[in-house]
Amino acid sequence: MTKAKEIILIGMMFTIFSAFANIRSIIRIYPTPISVTSKGVVEHTLDIKSDLNIIKVDHLKNFLSSLGRRESSNRWNIINQWGYYGRWQLSKANIKKFCGCTPDEFLKSPELQTNAMMGLLKDNKRVLRRQIKKYANTARNGVWVTESGMLASAHLAGAGNVRRWLRNGKDPKDKLGTSLTDYMTLFGGYNLQIPN
Repeated sequence: MTKAKEIILIGMMFTIFSAFANIRSIIRIYPTPISVTSKGVVEHTLDIKSDLNIIKVDHLKNFLSSLGRRESSNRWNIINQWGYYGRWQLSKANIKKFCGCTPDEFLKSPELQTNAMMGLLKDNKRVLRRQIKKYANTARNGVWVTESGMLASAHLAGAGNVRRWLRNGKDPKDKLGTSLTDYMTLFGGYNLQIPN
């Protein structure tokens, strides 16, 4: 088996594993509307659009929770030794850019933190839109690439470093030794459905 086929096979296995790992958010019993026909037969109807919206929210919620656990053990009021704030460890510049508040106000408000994180994700998606279109769900530099993996990697290392890694394979690390590809792998496979 060639190296390319091995990478594709590993990527497919990862995708299948991710689907099973997220199965809890897909297979759920939702209350379904019922109606009674003129003959007294009960019919169940599904609100597919509503059910799919719940699934999308669950994927995003799970992604944010997993990323928060990795960044801060999901603590809202933490500042690390390098001056990053809150559950997702945002910089002062990102706090100012995405919520326009002071770091103290930011630490006291889960709502401000969530809004800022969503703003950062949308901004990174905008910056990486061409790379997402070209590389999502492919193997690159020996790693299976997904949109959620790219957005998590951009959170760790910046969107510019994600673009450089896609071009030349250079894998930067943060001050704790976590690499861009660590996040690409850890957070790959979420169906985030973040609007453009």
